[in-house]
Amino acid sequence: MRGDDPTMLYVAYGSNMNRRQMARRCPKAKPLSGIWLTGWRLVMKRVADIEPDLHAVTPAALWEITRSCERALDAYEGFPHLYIKERLGVALPNGRRAKPMAYVMNGPRQRDYGPASDGYLASIADGYRDFGFEDLAPLRAAQDEAVTIARRTERASRCDADAFSAPWAPGVAFGCE
Repeated sequence: MRGDDPTMLYVAYGSNMNRRQMARRCPKAKPLSGIWLTGWRLVMKRVADIEPDLHAVTPAALWEITRSCERALDAYEGFPHLYIKERLGVALPNGRRAKPMAYVMNGPRQRDYGPASDGYLASIADGYRDFGFEDLAPLRAAQDEAVTIARRTERASRCDADAFSAPWAPGVAFGCE
């Protein structure tokens, strides 16, 4: 406990891994260690999110935050509309288990896959390095997957539009795969 502002564990997997950014958002936050989120896969929906995946592991940062930090993060993360809070079971570096709070995407954005901006990705990459994760493969994989899904969605939308623009063949998309 820090003074009269109680603390809690928070786990970040996106831009909140970046120590410089967290210092601005939550000056009282204390970085604890890098950890792995087992059973969670990093995905991009223009911003970072995680989804359950039994075969995945995702780099993350463990923080000790105050209630005032939590309120600041709630505002930054768009809680409860864009993100909701979940307790994730994690293994701590000392071998013990804990259930820190994490933000997980909520509502209609859950399926809104899309690539993140270069600046946002750079911020996460800095956060990876801040917590000792030199391998950026999970970050690259999430961005590559988002690009692929966005292209597929765009192609499907174009085909749907073409199908309805051919009045002699309603529902038929000529030239679409």
